Amino acid sequence: MTNVNEHKCPHCGAPMRFDPEQGLLVCDYCSHTISIEEDRNTTFNPDGFNYHQLQCGVTMPNAEQLPIYSCASCGAEVIASPEQMATTCPYCGNNIVLTDKMSGNLRPNAVIPFKFTSKELPAAVRRFYRNKPLLPKTFFSDSEIGEVTGIYVPFWVFNGRLFGLIDFRGERSSSHRRGDYIVTTTKYYRLSRDCSVSFQDLPADVSGRIDDALMDSLEPFDMSEAVPFDTRYLAGFTADRFDQPKENIEERIRKRMSNTADSVFASRAGRGYSNIQRMNGILNNELSVQYMLFPVYMFDVNYNGQKYHFSVNGQTGKVVGELPISKITSMRYFLTRTGIAAAASMLLVVLFYFFGG
Repeated sequence: MTNVNEHKCPHCGAPMRFDPEQGLLVCDYCSHTISIEEDRNTTFNPDGFNYHQLQCGVTMPNAEQLPIYSCASCGAEVIASPEQMATTCPYCGNNIVLTDKMSGNLRPNAVIPFKFTSKELPAAVRRFYRNKPLLPKTFFSDSEIGEVTGIYVPFWVFNGRLFGLIDFRGERSSSHRRGDYIVTTTKYYRLSRDCSVSFQDLPADVSGRIDDALMDSLEPFDMSEAVPFDTRYLAGFTADRFDQPKENIEERIRKRMSNTADSVFASRAGRGYSNIQRMNGILNNELSVQYMLFPVYMFDVNYNGQKYHFSVNGQTGKVVGELPISKITSMRYFLTRTGIAAAASMLLVVLFYFFGG
C-alpha cells in the first residue's frame, strides 16, 4: 500500500505541524492552533485505532522495495525509504505521514513528543562548546549550524527481571597481637544467595541508520512524558520505522542488565564480607517490550571546510557531537599543564632540601 495521511488546517486547508513549544498543532499560514486531543475528536480516524489503548507491536516485516507516494496536496510523487514513516513533500512542503508504515504490528505503542524547540539549538550548542579548552579559537565565530532535521527515532523499551540462585565466595579476616607480631586469620565462606533485580524503561534504538553509541549518549529520556502514539505528533518532523526486530536487541539488553545486576548482587550478597567473588549460578530473565519513538535533532556544524556531526535530545536539550581540536592550542595546553606540574615538583624538592630531615 502507499497510503498517506495529512493533517490539514480546518480554517484554511494548509498543512499543520506539531509545535513543541506550545504542544499544539499549528498552521503557519493563518496561525490557527488546535490541541491534538481536540483535532483527534473532530477528525476522521481512518484505521479505527483506539488512541487510549496501547498494543504491543513486535513483528519485523519483510524487506520491501522503495515505494512511491502521491502527495495529496500537489500530486507530486514522493519516494520514501522503507524505514521512513513521515516526511515532507519537496515540491509543496506539505507534511506527509505514511500510514501504511505504522499500521497493525508496525504501529508504535507510544511517542515522546518534541519539547525542545529548534530555535533553542544555537544557545544549547554554544553551552556545549564551553569549557572545551582544545577548541580552535576561531571555532566560536566561524562555525555555522547546517540544516536541522527533527527526527523521531525508533526504540524498543524493555522492562525486565533477572533472578536466580548464585554462589559467591567471601572472606572475613581478624587480627590480634601475639608478642612482637600481629597475626591475621582469614576465613573463607561460600555464600548462596537467592537474587532478584528488576529493570524498568531500558531503551535501545532500533534504527540501523543511526549509531547506537550516539543514541546511548543522548539518554536519559523521561518516560513519564510518553503519550499514546498519534500521527499528529509527527507532523512537521521526519520519523523512522524500526528495521531491527526486538529479538536482535534482546541480547544487548540482557548484557546491560547483567552487568548492572552483577555489581548489585555482589554488594548485597557480600555485606559483612570482603573480596566477594561470584563462583557459579545461572540467572533467569523475564522481558517485556514496547515500541516507542523518541525525539532527536540531527545536524552538522560546518567549520573550516569540515562537517562535524551533532545530535540533540529533543526532549531535554542534551547535546552530543564531534569537535575539532586545535593542534597549537592542545600543545600549549599540554606544555602549560606539564610546566605547572614540573614547577610544583621543583618546589617540593627545594622545600625538602631546606626543611627536610
